[in-house]
Amino acid sequence: MTELKAALVGESCFRVRFVETDAMGIVHHSSYIPWLEQARTDFCRTVGMSYPEISAKGIDFMVTELSVKYLSPSFFDNEIVVRAWVEKVGRVSCRFGYQIYNLTTGKICLGATTEHAAVNRDGKIQRMFPELYQLLLQHAGSGPVK
Repeated sequence: MTELKAALVGESCFRVRFVETDAMGIVHHSSYIPWLEQARTDFCRTVGMSYPEISAKGIDFMVTELSVKYLSPSFFDNEIVVRAWVEKVGRVSCRFGYQIYNLTTGKICLGATTEHAAVNRDGKIQRMFPELYQLLLQHAGSGPVK
């Protein structure tokens, strides 16, 4: 059995804002999704190709699937780390993995994946340009252990 290589894992750190919480003071479930997007864009910048650079070369990533498992709540002003990595790369698609960790409580809050299709300006499936494909492939692998 072949073991997957460890992926490059990017991290985005911040504190929970009041606006992201509900009436009970708990982070609202919908607030986590923008955190994933921020971590994904930070990851791309970290590996040397920002989303604007990718888009300028004619490729956009359309989210085709989102899977989220909520594990532990977060609260206003908690310190959060969102970890993002590439799990799988194809010529016209990729899958990112995520883990949201609460530094304040010491607990994993959420595990998630997003599937993306590479599309052109007209929204049609498009092969990734070779530089992007190789860059993502180079950093793809398994993420942090839960």
